[in-house]
Amino acid sequence: MTNAPETESAPSPRTRVRLAHELGTYDKQAIYAIVDEAPICHVSAIVDEAPYVQATTHWRIDDKVYVHGAVKNKLVHAIHQGAEACLSFTLFDGYVLPRSAFNHTILYRSVIAYSMGRFVEGLDEREHLLHAYMDRVHPGRWDTIRQPSETELKQTGIIELSLDEASGKVMPTDVAPYLLPGGPLEAPEDAEVSPWTGIQQVALRTETPLPADQL
Repeated sequence: MTNAPETESAPSPRTRVRLAHELGTYDKQAIYAIVDEAPICHVSAIVDEAPYVQATTHWRIDDKVYVHGAVKNKLVHAIHQGAEACLSFTLFDGYVLPRSAFNHTILYRSVIAYSMGRFVEGLDEREHLLHAYMDRVHPGRWDTIRQPSETELKQTGIIELSLDEASGKVMPTDVAPYLLPGGPLEAPEDAEVSPWTGIQQVALRTETPLPADQL
C-alpha cells in the first residue's frame, strides 16, 4: 500500500488525511481494493436541510460506485435532485490492546469519497447494472433467477457516484506494534502494568448457507 503524507498527493483539500497522515493513501488501486472488500458502505447527504446517512450495499465498476434503493427513497431522491454525497467504506480488522487505556485503538482500512451523483434513467442500463450487482453478491446467480420486470426496474433507483475525489486510511498490523510494549509510544510508567497485550484480530466470514424451507 502506498502511504501519502504529502498534501499535494490528495485529490482535494478535504480528502487530505491530516490526523495520522502517515496512514493515508491516495493510490487508486488501494482505494478500489478497500471498496471492493467492504460488504456495505454508508452514504450521507443533506436531506430536507438536515444531515442524513444510510447504510447500503454497493458495487464498483472501474472508478464508479453504484448504490440502489427505491426511487422514492429520501436519500436517492435527494442525490437525484443535486445533493452532494459523502461515501464511507470501513473494514474492521481487529483491536490493538496495549498497556494503557489511552493507546487502545483498532486495526482498520477505510475510504472516504465525495461525489455528485448521477441518477440512472434508462431501464436497460439499470438492468445491466443490477446484473453486475448480482455478480458481486453471488457470481452466476443472475442467469438462474427471474429477471426484473419493467415495473420492478421503474421502482428501483440506481445512483452512480465517482471515486475521483477519495482518500484511504489504513492501520496495518506492522504499524500497530508501535503501541504495544517496547514500542516508541509506550510510556515508561506503563512498564509496571502487566495486562495481556497484543492484537485481537477480527475477520468477516461466510457461514454455512441455510436453504429455504420449500427446498
